[in-house]
Amino acid sequence: MDLLFLLLAGVVLLKGLLGVLHSLSYQRYLDRQLSRTPPAWMPPTSVIVPCKGTDFELRENVAAILDQEFEDYEVIFVTATEADPSLAALRQAARKFPGRRVSFVVSGFSSRRGEKVHNLMRALERVDPASQVLVFADSDGRPHRHWLRDLLSPLRDPETGASTGYRWFFPRGRNLASLLRATWNSSIATLLGEHRHNFAWGGSMAIRRSTFAAVDVLEYWKHSVSDDYSLTEAVNAAGLRIHFEPRCLVASHGDCTWRELVEWSTRQIIITKVYSRGLWKLALLSEWPFVLFWWWAVGELTVWALGVGALIRIPWLQGAPLLLLLGVVWLLGAVRGLFRWRMVRRIRPEQRDRLKRDSWGYLLLGPLAATLTACNLAVSLFTSTIVWRRVRYEMVSSREVRVVRDG
Repeated sequence: MDLLFLLLAGVVLLKGLLGVLHSLSYQRYLDRQLSRTPPAWMPPTSVIVPCKGTDFELRENVAAILDQEFEDYEVIFVTATEADPSLAALRQAARKFPGRRVSFVVSGFSSRRGEKVHNLMRALERVDPASQVLVFADSDGRPHRHWLRDLLSPLRDPETGASTGYRWFFPRGRNLASLLRATWNSSIATLLGEHRHNFAWGGSMAIRRSTFAAVDVLEYWKHSVSDDYSLTEAVNAAGLRIHFEPRCLVASHGDCTWRELVEWSTRQIIITKVYSRGLWKLALLSEWPFVLFWWWAVGELTVWALGVGALIRIPWLQGAPLLLLLGVVWLLGAVRGLFRWRMVRRIRPEQRDRLKRDSWGYLLLGPLAATLTACNLAVSLFTSTIVWRRVRYEMVSSREVRVVRDG
């Protein structure tokens, strides 16, 4: 048992140190990206926004998409049915921008693919023939006014297959579940950077229309639940790269309950298992050793303080030395959290007050976020079924899905 604990401690310390080095490298990448002025490239563009239900502050989110500083673009809102409760808010928001070209598409349902993917495929049939770029956005995100221009700029490079941003959750209230969701999600955001292992995120991704056709994204979408992972697979298979544009970090406002947090985070991990096996394995090998070490050490300190006894028999690793070791591990994680917090504060300066209020979460909640991920991973070992917006999907593989129940 002593040897196992020492092995876990060594792995966790090494992971923490590598994480800090990665944060330093990421900071340099961010400095380079934000110090340059992206060249303006504004070809005719179509923005497709799938909608279902009334997301938090839906009208404000939609208004941000409709009010971009971009010369020539259309927005296509797509729902599964005419009765979707989002339509009233969408139409109301569109009326405030009479100069913007806006279309509404009703897609219906499919038994062969995810509802969101089906929405996108039907919306593509209504895209303006003159559009040169396809942009995909989510109705629960609120981009800044230069988002579209910044997202398209990297596509000037012919070797760039797609351009992507990512989300950042900004809790409105002070409940722990919402802040934990933001902390959990922030670790995913910093996986993206200056390398060839980026993945597209469906709430903020762009691709040339010609590239979309050339890499045959529609074929990858035919039997898929994940629009972004499948597009990523298509782009990678063609030997093209995905550019992460940190300026296109999209704000997602609102709160969640503990149940919503667990359901959402578990769904993300299960989808990752099916569509990005390598990333899922990396998470498994990274999070479980940390969680085992952390709670083992906390348990050892607890029983030591109570004078009950301990499993660890190494004299120099009991009591205060163990507390110091645990503190070092926590500090390494807190440094990474600080880097992420500083990053988003720099990218989204209008959110500084809210970020200042929630700063303690990014510093203190790392172990709890890792524990949540470990639980998500444990569940994903035994199932490939998810429920997403009241629809149940049984994912056989990245190219096969069964819609078990429509909601």
